[in-house]
Amino acid sequence: MENKASEISVHAWTADGILVEQYAYTAGSVEPLPKHSHEEYQFGLSFNCQGEYHYRGTHHSIPVGSLSVIHSGEVHSPSNRTYLPTPAHFQMMHIHPTWLHAIAAEMAEKPTHFPFFPKAFLTDPTLNHLFLAVRPAMQQQQSQLEQDLAVWGFLSYLIQHYASDYPCVRPLKSARTAVMLAREYLDAHYADDISLESLAAIAGLSRFHFCRVFRQELGISPSAYQTQLRITHAKKLLIQGFAIATVAEMTGFYDQSHFGWHFKRHVGVTPRRYVRKQQ
Repeated sequence: MENKASEISVHAWTADGILVEQYAYTAGSVEPLPKHSHEEYQFGLSFNCQGEYHYRGTHHSIPVGSLSVIHSGEVHSPSNRTYLPTPAHFQMMHIHPTWLHAIAAEMAEKPTHFPFFPKAFLTDPTLNHLFLAVRPAMQQQQSQLEQDLAVWGFLSYLIQHYASDYPCVRPLKSARTAVMLAREYLDAHYADDISLESLAAIAGLSRFHFCRVFRQELGISPSAYQTQLRITHAKKLLIQGFAIATVAEMTGFYDQSHFGWHFKRHVGVTPRRYVRKQQ
């Protein structure tokens, strides 16, 4: 039985210096991967099996539910196991250092060096939740704002809580005027696929601080506010008799399926059932 090779499937998504991979191994024999390094930071989360790494001269056993961290440019080798007694499922993320450098610089409000993470793995449910939110946000049907905020949410939390030389983040101050400028722009351009960088520039703030003050002032993220606007306008268009696919396009959703998912999440019923209730 142990001579049967494990069957491996992988799904991958990439965008703007970020690669996310989901692996699924069946039970069976496996070939250990060689020692290597790469420019990107690497993060990994195992869903059902203990991870193993040889890293910084030490063997590390990564508990299920803990996020492994491999620093940019550091040599490491994965598990040397040659057999998996049970299936293994895990998710990997490779992020170019420029992402972490930019976020650390905006958090500190000055130029800084690349964040350094002294621990080989981190056990933090909040961090795991933010890590897992990046993959669905990278899928094509998500807005640019949703993608940007997912990445920034994960990396800013990671740096602030776990970098050994994390930037000192100043206390929040009211920036209501800046937030209102961004809000007014979203109100007028809710269907546009606007980026976090563009919206922060309209507010005259860095991306990091814009995310913080927007949520402080309005209680929700910029992407959640944009989605609410889209759903509000979509309801009006549906009542006026526009076709569901047309409404999805007019309000900025990727396609009818994406629109239907968000609509039901916010309204409680599908667009089709919503229209029937109005008749």
